[in-house]
Amino acid sequence: MAEAKFGKSKLDEVKALYNGRRINVIAVEDKVALLGPLTAKALGNYTRSVIDSDRGIDVASKELINELWIAGDDEIRDDEDYFISAMMELQNIIELKKSSFCKL
Repeated sequence: MAEAKFGKSKLDEVKALYNGRRINVIAVEDKVALLGPLTAKALGNYTRSVIDSDRGIDVASKELINELWIAGDDEIRDDEDYFISAMMELQNIIELKKSSFCKL
């Protein structure tokens, strides 16, 4: 879907900008958003916003989408029906590689 929307050459150009890091695509019905890879800074900002009772997850999600946004249909950011679906998909972007911690 992303290739049909943006074209292979545009996607290759974007991938090159991020040196092989994962580019994220969120599709909601016929709308598509291309989001850059998650950064430590973006994750920190998101986490702070989520735990701030005056902001909450909806504001945090909006800020994260805007921070990672490369290109796409603005309806995903601006129309609540599309945004709610995209907000649910953000968890897939936030999910990190599995790791473990133990004390020896």
